[in-house]
Amino acid sequence: MKILNLKNLSLLLVLLIIAGCGYHNPNMLPPDKQGKVLKLHVPIWPNPTNEIRLASDINNALQDWLGQSKQFTLVNSSGEADYVLNGKINAVSYTGRAYDAKDRAQALIATLSVSYSVTDTSNGKTAWQSNFALSESYSLQTDAHKKQAVETLVDNLGEEIYIRLYNALSRYEKNKGREK
Repeated sequence: MKILNLKNLSLLLVLLIIAGCGYHNPNMLPPDKQGKVLKLHVPIWPNPTNEIRLASDINNALQDWLGQSKQFTLVNSSGEADYVLNGKINAVSYTGRAYDAKDRAQALIATLSVSYSVTDTSNGKTAWQSNFALSESYSLQTDAHKKQAVETLVDNLGEEIYIRLYNALSRYEKNKGREK
């Protein structure tokens, strides 16, 4: 019986320590403390590469990632938006990573390079801009591996932009509030 009570007391102590440490999930804050919900427009980006459907795949990934956020509401036109996320697909490249004894490529690295900016529609100023590239390795055994590598790159791009955008616009909105 004493062991059971000791286990219960230990569990209670652990729960009190965790509850008292001040940890909170920022997505679970009350709406009045989460900040303003921002309206965001994401047009299709120019795609000067030979990769068919890449622009629409990137747009879909951005819509998926940004649509999950409680801080953003996606809108269909820049006239309705607080911010516009414009971008450009700069390049997609496939470089050799592994070769066989006859110098034939066995694996490649797919690299996707983009640049993008976020424009504040209230004043036309660039709130934030960035250039970066992501890479993913894949085997040359089948075309499906290349397709999967590009899909992974596109999804990772959507996630990376979502995280960067959330942080950048949070800072921008705070600084914008101080200027008033």
